[in-house]
Amino acid sequence: MSLNNIQLKSSLLADLYKDSLIETSVTSAPEVKQLKYLGNNQKNILIIVSHQTLPFLPDEELSFLTNILAACKLSMADIGIINNYKAEPTDLLNMIQSEARNVLLFGIEPLEIGLPINFPPFQLQPFNNRTYLHAPALSQIENDKALKGRLWSSLKVLFGI
Repeated sequence: MSLNNIQLKSSLLADLYKDSLIETSVTSAPEVKQLKYLGNNQKNILIIVSHQTLPFLPDEELSFLTNILAACKLSMADIGIINNYKAEPTDLLNMIQSEARNVLLFGIEPLEIGLPINFPPFQLQPFNNRTYLHAPALSQIENDKALKGRLWSSLKVLFGI
């Protein structure tokens, strides 16, 4: 018998490696934190904003956003708004992976939320079975006709309007 062909009985192996061969203690998977969002997200459209002092959006921006949604034939029931400032990047990415088909970033660069890609504002970017769009903050867009036009052009393509 050579050293390359040593055969041991299973009971002997179990005795030799009783502490390291079989893991008997059960460990639970790390708990995935479910982020709170505004809206019902029925159409798997996540809108990510960043506001330090508010849970989601100021009233003026929310009003502007609901007007945009209405023009796209969407409502608050169709989308979910998440405040990036209140979320951990890993929790946010988990949420995107589990609950989003389209992701709109307002006032946030793609790299800020942990995406491994960067792309220009108002460009629809497919990645990982989702479509991303990033744009300046809603407060900037609301006061700039050119930015509104660029956003509207992108949204028409995204939602097939």
